[in-house]
Amino acid sequence: MARLIALARSRTFWSAAFLCAICCCGATDLWAQAPAAPPAGGSSTVTLAGRSLTFEWILTVAMCGLALFVVCRSSRRN
Repeated sequence: MARLIALARSRTFWSAAFLCAICCCGATDLWAQAPAAPPAGGSSTVTLAGRSLTFEWILTVAMCGLALFVVCRSSRRN
């Protein structure tokens, strides 16, 4: 019981709970979306002509690098 009381008084616990609540609130908007209507032309595939994924690749690499930096900076050094 003492561990539960200590956990409830922990600032980290409440921060994590708050972030989870924010993520759940954001996810409900995605879950509430109506399914998209099928294309009227009869074809089942849709291609986007001329779309470049350069920005998405740069964003993905930057976020992976940031996550790696944070993990490596927070690790203990012996």
